[in-house]
Amino acid sequence: MKKLLFVLIAANGMLSATAQMKDSTRKEYPNDALMGKWAIDLNVMGGVLTRNMTMGNSMGNYLNALSDANLGNLKFTNGTSFGGDLQLGYFFGNSNHFGIGGGIMYLSQSGDATLDNFHVQYQSTDQTGEISRQEITANQPVKESLKITNVNIPLVLKYKDRFSRRFGFTADLGVLYNVSIKNAYNTNATFDYEEIVQHVTSEGGNIITVYDNSLTPASTDLQITQTHFNNTTHPDGETIQQYFNAEKALGYNVGLAQAPTKKSGTVSYTSGSLGFIARPAINFFFSDNVALTVGAYLLYQPFNNTPQNNYRITNNVGDYSSVLNNVTKSNDLSYGGNLGVRILFGGKRTPVPSVMGVSGIDPTVCGATDGSITLTGLPVKPVTVNYSVDGKPGTAADMAVQPDGRLKLEKLGAGSYTNISATVGRHRIDGTPVSLSNPPINIYETSTNPTANDACDGTITLAGLKNGQKVKVTYNFNGSPKPALNTIVSSSNAVTISGLCAGTYTGITVSVNDCKGNGNDITLAVPPPPPPAVTESKAAPLADITTPILFEFGKTSIHPSSYPVLEKAVLEVGKNNNFYIICEGHTDSRGTVERNELLSFKRAQAVKNYLIKLGVDKDRIIAVGRGSRMPIATNETAEGRAKNRRVVMTLNERSK
Repeated sequence: MKKLLFVLIAANGMLSATAQMKDSTRKEYPNDALMGKWAIDLNVMGGVLTRNMTMGNSMGNYLNALSDANLGNLKFTNGTSFGGDLQLGYFFGNSNHFGIGGGIMYLSQSGDATLDNFHVQYQSTDQTGEISRQEITANQPVKESLKITNVNIPLVLKYKDRFSRRFGFTADLGVLYNVSIKNAYNTNATFDYEEIVQHVTSEGGNIITVYDNSLTPASTDLQITQTHFNNTTHPDGETIQQYFNAEKALGYNVGLAQAPTKKSGTVSYTSGSLGFIARPAINFFFSDNVALTVGAYLLYQPFNNTPQNNYRITNNVGDYSSVLNNVTKSNDLSYGGNLGVRILFGGKRTPVPSVMGVSGIDPTVCGATDGSITLTGLPVKPVTVNYSVDGKPGTAADMAVQPDGRLKLEKLGAGSYTNISATVGRHRIDGTPVSLSNPPINIYETSTNPTANDACDGTITLAGLKNGQKVKVTYNFNGSPKPALNTIVSSSNAVTISGLCAGTYTGITVSVNDCKGNGNDITLAVPPPPPPAVTESKAAPLADITTPILFEFGKTSIHPSSYPVLEKAVLEVGKNNNFYIICEGHTDSRGTVERNELLSFKRAQAVKNYLIKLGVDKDRIIAVGRGSRMPIATNETAEGRAKNRRVVMTLNERSK
């Protein structure tokens, strides 16, 4: 039972270990719920066999046995067990983890049953018809080499759990009904048969034989024993073997080192057994339907037996009855390794759909090829995807469907995508057409004025483009078209028109492939000469209007809570015609650099537009976007990011 407890503890440890081995990749393979409900298990088992045998009390079968009788101690050694079973199992429920199974098990077992120190003296009648004292001694331990045929029907509760694409766990726990167990034996037993005959005179004067029940025979007894031979003189060099052979020929039941006439035979236990089986194992999946199982097993089988009537291991020279014929109970325990193959079938099969969902994501900028089309509702299998774009066949793609039934076509440009289909084996699944559109070009402008009346060194910078794109810029100067500028967008995602003179620039257009973006009209003016400097003591202190105007994530709308700050700014800038306001827009760190640059400028422009709406001259307001480059709080928390999404106004005074 200690070994049984050890195996059960080990099995529990294996269950705990497999539970801990589960990971988040479970959806990357068909789990138990999708696999076969039926399983065929073919197992091969090999290990150790132990037996605890209880002998019947056969002392009463030896008439008037003397007190020195010893029927010996029976033990089992060198036990081995080899065999296997074939089972059919069915798993039930939504998860298919638990099931039941049954089949047939065949075991070929072996071992040695040894009886030691056998010696008995009892009342007998020899072959001459005389009452005698029979003495039988095993001159070595009686050993029977056993070959055991053990046939059972297993009825088990089954458990299985697949915890990765290649590995899983399985366990059988249940009962064994024994159909047949046969013990074929071959013995090396040899016995010494000795006899003592006591002659007495009856009341009628006749000489008769009686049973001498004294441990020390009378000197007048006829003693055919080794002790008597060794204590007497024998003529002509007679050996003890010759002496015993001669007495045996006269009809006495004597002989030295006498082997049984029949050394082998078969003993079957007389009652069936209900045993126990436990078999945990790790599974290695060759495919979703075939797995190799490697683990351990434990079998416990108790057997009952009815001893032979009047059982004696031997009585007369040459006869023999197996020691197993005197066994009343045998508790067999076998444990070792298990190697098997599991075949799963009858699982849920995902039907191949006739249609699939199709959705598209447009390219991020005009002319880019970073759009995508997502196909949904596909079986989790390899598929071949075909489509046409703007009426021309696209490149077929062999792809694997994700565990959630999705498949994504990437690196797509704008266009009309038709004839979309996914081929699964011999099945074709059709999807609906989808169009990907180029997004509009949203540009924002900054400029620098010429440095003097006769200088043409002003610039207009158009931002919000994509690094590396080929663009065409057209514009008018004071109502007249200027030559187009063909250039490449810089790493700052902007294009700069340089060498500009003072004047009005209209019709500013940026073309990328088939997309166009329009800019605002801009007037470049020569700055007025600087006014005479004033002493610092005469400069009026400027009011503080720097309370941040905060924005929601991705938004440019001004919250009403910021209106008082804006109204204060209007009052302050109206106090002096030389006052002007700089609006600096900022974002948090989420999003791309290009997006944040544009978003920060739009926030600053939104504040500028609101101030214009309140009556401030647009020339007295400068809108600047800083992107996410100048945070005032951490971007690791929601509170910090909220502080960074802001526009800060500063009141400035032009030099007098």
